[in-house]
Amino acid sequence: MIGPLDESISCFLIRVDPWVHALAFRGLHVLTFRGLHVLTFRGLHVFTFRGLHVLTFRGLHALAFRGLHVLAFRGLHVLTFRGLHALTFRGLHVLAIKGLHALVFRGLHVLVFGGLHALAFRGLHAFAFRGLHALAFRELHALTFRGLHVLAFRGLRILTFRGLHICTLREFKVLYP
Repeated sequence: MIGPLDESISCFLIRVDPWVHALAFRGLHVLTFRGLHVLTFRGLHVFTFRGLHVLTFRGLHALAFRGLHVLAFRGLHVLTFRGLHALTFRGLHVLAIKGLHALVFRGLHVLVFGGLHALAFRGLHAFAFRGLHALAFRELHALTFRGLHVLAFRGLRILTFRGLHICTLREFKVLYP
């Protein structure tokens, strides 16, 4: 151990063996041991060891290790790992991985995957996939697909397809070209 370097600034350098170093100076603390590095200073804490990196500062926490990255700060949480991305913040949840994207926020649900799009929000449900479109909201239901159109609302049913129109209203039926 080597004692105070300068009595007036009270700095200590400790050397145990050729691989270990420790330093203390006005609230700054540093420790190194082969691949391990640690630093602390006024609420900041840093730690590294063989590819693992950790940092904390007040409410911020961060970690990185072999492609994994994690961040947390005041309710915000973020994670990334090999094409996977996830985020949460005050009721908002977002996920993305390859072609899949998903979002949830206060009753709103959204999903996108390839050509598929889906949405749900307070009784409203919508869906789209390769020319097929569907919608449902309370008593209203609608569907379209390659010239076929279908609408249903309470007792009313309407179907149209290439010039053919069919309408039913409870017991009353209409068919006209």
